[in-house]
Amino acid sequence: MFSKTTLAAPIVIAALLCCIGLTSCGETSQPDYVVTATLKGSPYERGLLHGQLFGNRIRSFYTTMLSHSLMPYLNRERPDVASILLNYQSTSEGNADSYYQQWRDNCLKTCKDSCDEYCGFSYLLMRDSAESLKRYIPQEYLDEMQGIADGAGLSFERVLILNTFFDTLMAFRSISYYIRQAQSPMLIQLEFFGAADDGVDNDGDGLTDEPGEGLFATYEPSPTATLVEVPANKPIRLRLHDIKLGIGTDKGDTPGVDPDTIRIRHNETQYQYPLDEGIITVLPVPEDPQALDVEFLPPGGFELASVQTLLVQAGDFNRIENPPPIRARFMRDERITFSTVGYGAKISDIHNQGYADGQTQPPSIAFAASGAATSDGQPFLAHHFALLDSNTAHKHTALLVHVPDNGENPHVTLGYTGLVWGLSGMNSKGLAWAFNTSDTLDNSMVNAFMRDMFETKLVCSGAPIGIIGRDILTRHDTVDEAVDTLKRIRPSFGWNLLLADAGGDMAAIELDWDLERHGGTYVIEPTEEADDGGYLGGKSGNDLYIGSHYIKNLNDLTTKVLMFQVRPQRYWSSFYFRSVRARSILGTNIENNIGQLNVDKAIEIMQVPDLIDERDSMISAVFEPKTLKINYAMGEVPALNSGFVEFSFADLLGGQ
Repeated sequence: MFSKTTLAAPIVIAALLCCIGLTSCGETSQPDYVVTATLKGSPYERGLLHGQLFGNRIRSFYTTMLSHSLMPYLNRERPDVASILLNYQSTSEGNADSYYQQWRDNCLKTCKDSCDEYCGFSYLLMRDSAESLKRYIPQEYLDEMQGIADGAGLSFERVLILNTFFDTLMAFRSISYYIRQAQSPMLIQLEFFGAADDGVDNDGDGLTDEPGEGLFATYEPSPTATLVEVPANKPIRLRLHDIKLGIGTDKGDTPGVDPDTIRIRHNETQYQYPLDEGIITVLPVPEDPQALDVEFLPPGGFELASVQTLLVQAGDFNRIENPPPIRARFMRDERITFSTVGYGAKISDIHNQGYADGQTQPPSIAFAASGAATSDGQPFLAHHFALLDSNTAHKHTALLVHVPDNGENPHVTLGYTGLVWGLSGMNSKGLAWAFNTSDTLDNSMVNAFMRDMFETKLVCSGAPIGIIGRDILTRHDTVDEAVDTLKRIRPSFGWNLLLADAGGDMAAIELDWDLERHGGTYVIEPTEEADDGGYLGGKSGNDLYIGSHYIKNLNDLTTKVLMFQVRPQRYWSSFYFRSVRARSILGTNIENNIGQLNVDKAIEIMQVPDLIDERDSMISAVFEPKTLKINYAMGEVPALNSGFVEFSFADLLGGQ
């Protein structure tokens, strides 16, 4: 362990001077909420300086993001969790000897302040998971966290929680959301009337009017059209199904779909039952009382020779009381896109992107290009991360330059005060990286549940995503080196990564825990071909773009755990259709600018309104690996509102 003595004053003063010099002198000034610093020395020394410079901001970030935002949210999830996992039941639920209740009782005996927080379910969850993840964090980053803790006047435990909460939150969210969705109505079957005898090849298989054409006995969410050239004057039938499990908060409740909750948005018009009965027709399913058939045909039928989109929602008969308010369980919005007769396009050419509704926000995106796809041949990587600002994250943004004392790569991270990692970054060799979340049940918490079942403790294991990024920037010079490392890493959760280097190489990587041992690292090269003859990850063979859903790892997890039929990401994730829409819009903008892409064009693309999360946009950046320049926007919501500031890493390195 490194010495915990205070750094000499000249080092602190030099670092402060570096902070002042990092901001560009161009037209756009750095927003007040953004801080910058150069951190030199050993890991502990860099962490200590980090904590000393930004202690107030670090404590504020912990309090406002964790204490006031995430922890209250997680506490509300405990009843659902406790209905399945015995360790988290309370005395009021008949288990005074549970792990959670015993820990809480002991905590309250010694707690002096903020006891609702530090003796609550959410703190226990974060603390336990942080301790588990600690085993997968190299010592140098733990030393850096210790330095931050000492410099900011926080306990190491809280700094560790701050640096691991993101992995814990995403894994826990996936499980809790899936449990809710498993007990909510589901769209299980889809039928287009008239498609089986219209004389048209509706499904693109080369055959016309084969038996069952137009019937999808098992509904399959899709990033493209479900069917093409369907009759415009025939209805569509949707079969919804609801179950009640023998466990969970819903046990004993009446199963079935509540017809009064059915909503269908057709293109830009909303219909609801029973107000629009006749347009929406509800039919019982005699052989299955838990199912409900819903037929839909808009007034006058569907428009001829056009693309049509339905957004379907329904709830069950539940009246859940804890936590309030009293409510039913609602399915996620299911989006179905198809074309009517005369449109003349293939299924793969029609994207299932729907329409802007003023409420649904796009998730994170990233894209890279080099060579012939650009206007100057120079590679770049652009990233816009959006997830959870909570009216606080943007107030704690930081550009940090790490200069190790052992000869490893100096590197820049874009993140938040108190974190040893960033959402994106670039090193002195021109290797740039960015990551997006990717919902998956192929994660370490699900692995723990499959091992311990009802006795499970909710903890993550595996490498935290931010630490993966720091290690890549610290130790590698090229995309190929980074990809080799990623193939050997088991991450805590599911992620989509994008890499680019000074030589113009690029790769997109989809990661999961690899529960079924089919390989948890899926690499997409720019020239990899898709089934439709195009490129899987890009438009030209010299570009790549990612959203927050898998495009190669399509069957991330398909198994059964007790009564739960675990299904791949596309069937349940609340990110899926939002990400499909955003990636489709992003791809169109890239395609329209092939050969003209550059930093200015990348910034212009990220400013397309349909790609901006107006509520939770966090950090946006364009990295230039060849010139070691970074154009970043952060410190406001959305991040792009702050304007882009140019930072020259090359100038900083040349001045040392």
